[in-house]
Amino acid sequence: MICNKQISTVQAVCKHSFTPVKRLHVLRRLVRECSQQANRRCRRYSGTPVQTKAAGDVFALDFDGVMVDSEPEISSSAVAAAAEYWPEQFGSLDQATHDQLRQNMRQVRPVLVNGVEALVMARMVLEDPGCVDTIIQDWQCVLPATLNKWKIEQKDLQIFFEDFRNNLLQNKEDEWVKRHVMYPGLEETLKACKYPWYIVTSRAKHRTLKLVDAMLDMQWPEDTPRLYCKLLPPNQRKIETLQEILDKPMVKEQNATIHFVDDRYETVKAVAGEPSLSKVRVYMADWFVTTHSALEEACNVVSEWSQHGAQSTFSELRYDTVHPHSTPYSRR
Repeated sequence: MICNKQISTVQAVCKHSFTPVKRLHVLRRLVRECSQQANRRCRRYSGTPVQTKAAGDVFALDFDGVMVDSEPEISSSAVAAAAEYWPEQFGSLDQATHDQLRQNMRQVRPVLVNGVEALVMARMVLEDPGCVDTIIQDWQCVLPATLNKWKIEQKDLQIFFEDFRNNLLQNKEDEWVKRHVMYPGLEETLKACKYPWYIVTSRAKHRTLKLVDAMLDMQWPEDTPRLYCKLLPPNQRKIETLQEILDKPMVKEQNATIHFVDDRYETVKAVAGEPSLSKVRVYMADWFVTTHSALEEACNVVSEWSQHGAQSTFSELRYDTVHPHSTPYSRR
């Protein structure tokens, strides 16, 4: 039974109407609204607004698809690695084939969970461009069946791809970093954020730290308590991580609310349905790698919970400008 829970999309949408056009600076709006709420609470007791660090709100942000557009890096790395791993299948691709391959990789990105899966996707969409819909609709079944058909162990691919990406980072760091795009407004928002915030991601720690340094100009140590990495499988590990954050003395003492933002519907649903996380407000980021069906299902879940008395509504948060990179990632 789910109660006292709110699952929101950061775009105000309704059950039968979705738009692929997204707007910017939603986290800034969320932080600002939290500040206004904190000031209202302070006025209630003191009669005047307080401009000091507000208590009661903590942010837990997924990285890929929430803070950073990482699709160009994962797709380009996967295509290059696949060409090295399967030279007979890839051969010498002409520009038109390469462009079509990259476009198809962008379309299947929403269902990718572990980076190595992109390697399998690259070969599949090269050999059969028509398999894009099959991948999106049933990837968790398609992946093991495909690996079994190819007689390949996923762990072997994982080792190869990890080495390949680490080699890129080590030898072509600037090029690797440039393949990631932080969403406009996020850097300023996070630097000005008055609230504690954490990164909760399935990405490897050393790659996340490199991007935090390069894109946010923040030099976090290896043992920073603000970074939770390699959270795989994502549903259970992110639930455990949020429980750990809730248990922090700072959060307990302030009776703080955690605002958790993720772009993966399955994870959003799992977190929202966890009874121990009643202090967590869950937001589904829909400005990057999500599908129309995932958004529609999120709407249905919210509608169902509302009918059963759960405090589940869609956020009225808005972006301020059109995001130039958002449209290709929303499939209708």
